[in-house]
Amino acid sequence: MLTLSFTSKFKPGTVFYLITTLFLFSTCSSQKENSAIYFGGDILTMQDSTMEQIEAVYIQNGHIASMGSKADIFKQKNTTTQIIDLQGKTLMPGFIAVHTHPDLSAYLHSFVDLSGFTNNTPQEVWQTLQTAVENTPAGEWIFCKGFDPMLVDGLQAPNITKLDAIAPDNPLIIIAQSLHSAWANSLAFNAIGITRDTPDPAPGSYYGKDQTGALSGLISEVQAIQPFSDIAVAVFDIKENVVKVYHDYSKNGITSITTMGMFAKDSKPFMLYEYLSTQHPRLLPQILDVLGILPEKKPTVRHFVYIKHDTPFLFPESVNNGDDFFKVLGVKLWYDGSPYTGSMYLKEPYLNSDLMLKGLNIPPDYRGKPVIDRELFTEVATKYHALGWQISVHTQGDQSTTEVLEIMEKVLSNSERKDHRHRIEHGVLLPPELIGTIKDLNMTASFHINHLYYYGQDLRDDIIGNERAQQMLPIASMKAHGLYFSLHADAPMYEEDPLSLLQTAVNRKTRAGDVIGEHEKISVLDGLKALTIYSAWQLHMDDKIGSLAVGKYADFVILDKNPLKVPTDSLRSIRVLKTIVNGEEIVTE
Repeated sequence: MLTLSFTSKFKPGTVFYLITTLFLFSTCSSQKENSAIYFGGDILTMQDSTMEQIEAVYIQNGHIASMGSKADIFKQKNTTTQIIDLQGKTLMPGFIAVHTHPDLSAYLHSFVDLSGFTNNTPQEVWQTLQTAVENTPAGEWIFCKGFDPMLVDGLQAPNITKLDAIAPDNPLIIIAQSLHSAWANSLAFNAIGITRDTPDPAPGSYYGKDQTGALSGLISEVQAIQPFSDIAVAVFDIKENVVKVYHDYSKNGITSITTMGMFAKDSKPFMLYEYLSTQHPRLLPQILDVLGILPEKKPTVRHFVYIKHDTPFLFPESVNNGDDFFKVLGVKLWYDGSPYTGSMYLKEPYLNSDLMLKGLNIPPDYRGKPVIDRELFTEVATKYHALGWQISVHTQGDQSTTEVLEIMEKVLSNSERKDHRHRIEHGVLLPPELIGTIKDLNMTASFHINHLYYYGQDLRDDIIGNERAQQMLPIASMKAHGLYFSLHADAPMYEEDPLSLLQTAVNRKTRAGDVIGEHEKISVLDGLKALTIYSAWQLHMDDKIGSLAVGKYADFVILDKNPLKVPTDSLRSIRVLKTIVNGEEIVTE
């Protein structure tokens, strides 16, 4: 094990997951000879040819050694083989959180929670904040998360005057549930050094101004939020939070995660990176995998990473890096933002509703705009495609995705590399007429499906209107075109609950029970595949995880009920009983 301690000479705001840990170690653990047989319940392989035929699974040293009838499999056991009777429960491949943010989840874990998940009314939100102010000594920062006028009916975005009155003696920052906007008081802006004359940090990212040109308190998009995040990095010790976040993945049956957009602020990280990159280059994957800080010092999930495009120094030298527990797969770019900040880039304007104009302070007839220069996007995509990396693009609006595909068509036009599996992320208003183009470009999409469940009514009634809402998240259309797709929760925006994603994809219901996009419903089996084997395919790991087959890793989840045999409205209530990674049970209690 490599032990490294950090000192005050390291700059805050570089790679926060480097700064907040004391130990870095390899995620590969030696494994003793072991074997086990699982039998006595439904076994869902996610392979059409074997879904109804497998009675037992024999695993050996972390891999699936054989599958078949109970009689045949039991002939292979030895004196040390564990015999595990499912007792009528269901065994299937572990879920894959194909787009998540464990670093952000750990970082936000200690923030004051103003979300609609824990506060039901605007009064509760402001009282929660007031209590935090009363319990915080003067001069200390107050960090809040989850502010959401959609989940809390009647809640309105604050202006700087209101925040100054609430916290006159504390720098205060409130981050929206969408993570694409924030609000701060005067003390916070002063502490960071942001004034009315501070230039916008990036296209589509800015510090809001009122009619006089003074700061309004609004902070739009991640580049503008970043300086405040750097302060939080210096305040919180997130090592324990990291362990809790990993625990939450395991308890929800997740055996692989994909960090979609690890980033650092500085283009020149501190001396630790420089030293290791020259003296110990083989340790770089482990440096990035800080989320391997676990009490047992062994992996509880497989971890795959996409690096933010403007931190090229984080990339290993080759796409052939890491191992099957940790690997950097590609680059993440953002082309637009969020529908809940008006930064989703649309062909036609947002609705001029009270929610948009007053609740979110969006200008009338606004369409959003790109958050990256088109020429820069083209340059970055061309570079990383040529180097063999996978490209993953955050794009939510119809105009955004139209332009992204135009660029990608240009990037790929003269390339002989076809099996790249470049990805569209979120796809809220992915135009169904563009799915053929996605297929022609050999691309794929991962859908932020619980936008429907949590915000479907707001999107329909107040943000984009009924006609566009009915076309959202076209997963059945993807299936009809013969394309693989995945589903994701984008934690910390929503909880990493794969069965919740499954139920939304299958019945397309909002929290209030309204169906939006009936024609885009999919079957339970297709939903399960989107959470397992299709996700594995998107990661170029479908030969090792995502389904049950001889030679693949023994990454399983055991459920109390078979998702294929329960009413679709009760899928969300199925319980995860056990999570197994590499043949070893992960403690989730």
